[in-house]
Amino acid sequence: MVLKIAANTAVRPVYPSSPAGTPTTYAAPTAPAQASAYSIDQFVPAGYAQGSNVVYGQAKDMNLRILGKTLGLRSTYIESALIDKTPNNPLDIENVDFNLHVKSAEVGVTDVDATLTIEKMLREGAEAKGKQSPVKDLRVVFDPNNQVRVEGKVKALGMNLPFQVTGQVNVDTAGQIRYDLGKAKVAGIGVNGLMKTFGMNLDKLLKLRNPNDGYYTEGNSVYVNLGQVVGQQNGAPEMHANVRGIRTTASGQLQLLIGDTAADAQRAIDQRNNNDLAYVKGGGGHAYIDGFFLKEGQISIYDRTPDSPLNLNATGGKERAIKLHQGMVGVAEPRFQELIQDEIGSTDAVSNLKTDLQPGFAKVSAKLFGFANVSMHMTFKPTDDGRLMFEANKARAFGFIPVPDSFVGGQLQKLIKTGTPYGKGVALGEMNGMDLGKIKQVVHQDGYVVIESSRN
Repeated sequence: MVLKIAANTAVRPVYPSSPAGTPTTYAAPTAPAQASAYSIDQFVPAGYAQGSNVVYGQAKDMNLRILGKTLGLRSTYIESALIDKTPNNPLDIENVDFNLHVKSAEVGVTDVDATLTIEKMLREGAEAKGKQSPVKDLRVVFDPNNQVRVEGKVKALGMNLPFQVTGQVNVDTAGQIRYDLGKAKVAGIGVNGLMKTFGMNLDKLLKLRNPNDGYYTEGNSVYVNLGQVVGQQNGAPEMHANVRGIRTTASGQLQLLIGDTAADAQRAIDQRNNNDLAYVKGGGGHAYIDGFFLKEGQISIYDRTPDSPLNLNATGGKERAIKLHQGMVGVAEPRFQELIQDEIGSTDAVSNLKTDLQPGFAKVSAKLFGFANVSMHMTFKPTDDGRLMFEANKARAFGFIPVPDSFVGGQLQKLIKTGTPYGKGVALGEMNGMDLGKIKQVVHQDGYVVIESSRN
């Protein structure tokens, strides 16, 4: 993704870790000469062929839940490629039907989500072996200065023994997270001295020695490859993420600085410090989100709830506003009915509105003045200046009494909230918070309305 990066002179917070080595799996391409805020370069994630269904995204202050919605990731800034797991149908953004190549990001995880996620992993791992998880009442706590506490009860000698382990997290030069053991207690008794006396360490106790699992031990350290660990969980996206910095905060968050290169990681910090409101910008591919199908499009999504991050898993129009810059968007039947209902609403004049999208038109039925059943054919097309226009014809009352098109058109012009009269119909600049851009073409299909827009 090629972006226009604004200069930023804000003080840059330092992550307490050494910069990770540059990965050899991906070489950044040369940027096109004519780059704009929505341009796409030839960046293709390592291991994926050109031509895959890939959506390129950029976001600020965005929340995304993965691992069965257990693990929440808050991105103060992120650039990534979303690679469709099922390229024979659209990439489903809300249901995380994609793998991730994170090019640049600062991502935070709360200690509550970390606790729930590790519990889930331990439980599912034990169930796969026909056993129960050996750990109960688990609690992970992120303390300041890169300190992490792990508390709980472990079953041993027929008893549930309480334990507490503290340690420090850092990043190694290979982009892995390293957890170094600090103090360890079992049943309130310190065991570090006992471990040293008997020549024991984490590696000898845990015996995690297969790096292909995504985590392994060496001495008194545990190494975690973030992408491997996430990708091996049921329903989770495979993830390429080169971690370059890690820190904990007083609010109980673990924050990761990610970048394919050192410059990518620095860009995440620079962009996080900008005063932009929460947004998501996406382009390319074939994706589904909140009742809309986008194909080879470029869109921006803006937050309607500025007091909280933009929730990408949310459905309905209250969380976000969508702007279509270019491409084709298909509006599915249920979403279309919601949009029309919102534009017209239930009034004394019109209620019980229903739509049926058919090839060539939308069949609309409603009650007029509370008792008269009316139906009509509604057709959509672009106006000369690129707005969405719709006209009503073939109106019938009680299923058989013709209603003049001029009367129906006049009533629609009064009822549509944001529309303006245009010819015999009504023109819209946007629909329920969705800015449709400059419309070139509208096509009616069975169960869909397809809108093609262009910036030109």
